Amino acid sequence: MKKLFLFLATWLLAACATFNPVSKPEVAITSINLGPSNGLQQQLLIGLQLDNPNAFDLKLGRLRYDMQIAGSKLASGRFNEAISVPANGQTVIEVPVGINLLSGLGFLKTLMTSASDELEYTLNLSADVGNFGFGDVSLVKSGVVNIGTAPAK
Repeated sequence: MKKLFLFLATWLLAACATFNPVSKPEVAITSINLGPSNGLQQQLLIGLQLDNPNAFDLKLGRLRYDMQIAGSKLASGRFNEAISVPANGQTVIEVPVGINLLSGLGFLKTLMTSASDELEYTLNLSADVGNFGFGDVSLVKSGVVNIGTAPAK
């Protein structure tokens, strides 16, 4: 009986060792557009590209994020809609971020007067992954993003 138990335990450990671990999704800011303003509040529309390196769809909910752009802590926010990222694919979403004009004057001045169409950014994102009870996954991404203005709606 002990040999059978030892054999089964060894086999189970070998099976677990060959199981491919799940990879974290990747994220990048694809665009920053000026949205509508309301009094002392300016809205930015941030385009996010979510890449899934796994062989199965990822079900994401509740995104929490904060970002620095051009060296300024821009904002933090939440996006509470369900997102599905296809297996070995990508999804692009747009999340609204509000900036109080009084606290964001430095960033808005940089945005309005920049001679370049590109700004450096750092994005910290936490996503609730619904697959397999993973819970929250944290991602950090730095890069360069093109800026522009959103079309009038």
